[in-house]
Amino acid sequence: MKQTLPVLAHFEKSSDEIASNLKYFTLKYGTNYHIIKQLQNQRKQLETPMIEAKRTLRTIEQDSEGTKRSYSKQSERIKATSTSNFSRPDSQFDTFIQNTQHFDLKSALLLLQNIKQIMECLQNKENTPNFQLYWESVYMFKWEQYIYYFIRPITQKTIQESIFLMDIVISFIQCQMKENLINNNSQEYQQEMTVLTKFILENFCHFLKRILTQTKQQNNTLLIEIQNKIDLILCKNNPCFSFIQELKRNNSFIKNIIEKLLKNDNNNIQPVIITCRYQLSQIKTLDIQSSRPQLVNAIYLSTSVVQQTEYQSPLKTLFKIPHQQQYAMQLRQSYSNLEKIQAPFIQEPFEHLLCVILDLDETMGHYSDKIGKFIQRPGLVELLQGIKEDCEIIVFTAGLQSYADQAIRELQCDQYIDHKLYRNHTTFNGNNFIKDISKVGRPLERTIIIDNTPTNYELQQDNGLLVSTWIDQEEDRELFQLKDLIIKLAKAKTKDVRKALKKYRDYISGHK
Repeated sequence: MKQTLPVLAHFEKSSDEIASNLKYFTLKYGTNYHIIKQLQNQRKQLETPMIEAKRTLRTIEQDSEGTKRSYSKQSERIKATSTSNFSRPDSQFDTFIQNTQHFDLKSALLLLQNIKQIMECLQNKENTPNFQLYWESVYMFKWEQYIYYFIRPITQKTIQESIFLMDIVISFIQCQMKENLINNNSQEYQQEMTVLTKFILENFCHFLKRILTQTKQQNNTLLIEIQNKIDLILCKNNPCFSFIQELKRNNSFIKNIIEKLLKNDNNNIQPVIITCRYQLSQIKTLDIQSSRPQLVNAIYLSTSVVQQTEYQSPLKTLFKIPHQQQYAMQLRQSYSNLEKIQAPFIQEPFEHLLCVILDLDETMGHYSDKIGKFIQRPGLVELLQGIKEDCEIIVFTAGLQSYADQAIRELQCDQYIDHKLYRNHTTFNGNNFIKDISKVGRPLERTIIIDNTPTNYELQQDNGLLVSTWIDQEEDRELFQLKDLIIKLAKAKTKDVRKALKKYRDYISGHK
């Protein structure tokens, strides 16, 4: 951009020649004013586009520098949110990152098939589909990780909205089908549920289609199979609509339909209705890390009526629900019926180097509807065995005692645990069950709490180690990493573990 353009050079040369001629004619033909005036007008006519060309060139150079800076910042942000290696394309349109060699085709196909299966079951009124497989494919594919590979912010927001709407709709449909409520309603109601799944399926197909058109894996048989399935599903779509227009239009239809369906209260699935209403009203501010666990808990409460006498859900992701005072009153009443424990909760003297407090649900393990019991998070036993020698281990859950004791037995880790604290040890603030670890009876400077929900330990944030919510990801390695960290802290005999944890959090945030 620094070199003079050919057209601009031509203008400059012509202008210089006229200027030279003008000086010569002025000396020789000073009395012939009209000749000099004519030459001056010619020079002005040539200089005007030259000035405009220079101004345009400066603008292009400034825009180029601004675009480079913008791409540089965007690249840094992408590196912080993704582990894949991608490069930005030189385009300002709705273009996906060109290098898609790391795109998970297998998981994409699996999720596509599971959504299609749910739609076909609604259309044909067949047996309830396997929603467990659907959620497994959602967590496996994680299509929210591909949002930031699209350039335009409006595209990112629209795709994100599509993800949240899909989670909400599928959660609602799952509870409806498991409780056999769809067949008990009118035919129009069934059609609306079917239309919802069609829109969701179309959104996902548009998303995949946009990605696959940019991929370099054109000879991949799996990619060809996905493209053929997408073509069959989208065969009747209007080709005049752009990718973003299709998503916006479908999102609008989905919101209108689901808002209408959620107005029909049903006591059997009240938890999922309340959760879906809340997330729909807050869809612009939702976070996928918290919204999905909320829906999973709501589904469990709505579809496990028989099991609730034995497994009382901890409701660990409770949140403030607008216009749901009755629901909040029920929570408050359930908490008030519990026998409160006076602080300190543990009377025995502290004789260890550290006190490690562990959350139960989605931290140590997860209750699986598929097999009907709790499953261990990878590295749980290794963590407990590794820190047992130097640390006092406490499980602190917002669940009821009968629920927690049964879960710990199924996790097969009872022998490593020194103490257990339950819902009646928490503090209910009208919104969440707070774990006030200052009441445990252990010195805060020697105490660490490990939890996947930061609001659970909001009173002592400096003591917290936040872990990701675990459902059934086999590749998860967080507990292995925590084991090494806690052993180092214990062996170092740190005077105040809160300062060490702050340094660790600062280090992690700086190297993400």
